[in-house]
Amino acid sequence: MPPSMALVGVGNAKAAITMILWLVTIIVTVQNLKYINPKKLGIMLFFMILGMIPGIWLFDRLPTKILMIVYGLIVVAIGVDKLLRKNSKDLKTPYSYIALLMSGVMQGMFTSGGPFLALYATTAMKDKREFRATVSSIWAVLNIYLMWNMFRQGMYTGYVMKLAGMSILPVFAAIWIGNKISHKIKQETFLKLVYVLLIVSGGILLLNAFM
Repeated sequence: MPPSMALVGVGNAKAAITMILWLVTIIVTVQNLKYINPKKLGIMLFFMILGMIPGIWLFDRLPTKILMIVYGLIVVAIGVDKLLRKNSKDLKTPYSYIALLMSGVMQGMFTSGGPFLALYATTAMKDKREFRATVSSIWAVLNIYLMWNMFRQGMYTGYVMKLAGMSILPVFAAIWIGNKISHKIKQETFLKLVYVLLIVSGGILLLNAFM
């Protein structure tokens, strides 16, 4: 999402990425159904839906630049802390639920709730297969509502549909590569990769905001 925002604008990126992400997560979810944690899935859905409602409302009313700067700083701080601090501890339960709420808010605003969701999921689910399957199923469910809401707002223009169509082949290639890597990568390496991606994602958000 962050690089796409820089290329085609927030609105176009949000609509196209939501559709693409929905297709991807359905595929990954179906491929990994047996690894889904139903209890954790229910918890994540509950708190993220609560956060998405104000997130959608805030997106239409607050300055995008300010939101991106605050979000980017938080995401980078989370990634650096988890990656570099050997004594970095998992979130305690109340804070993990706050992370889920914030994930819902960011998903509602930018279709970019992944960093906060990863903060919760890496604490709650230590198995990489469970992590991948359950997180994918979250997006498969939540993005149905987001797409319906954006369709009502007229965001799915011909240009957006063209962007989504052009992205299908690279996305499916990414799924194939991701499946290959996930079977070979070690759990510790997997988590470190998640934290590195958090830092990169937050950095791109900040770059977009200041540009």
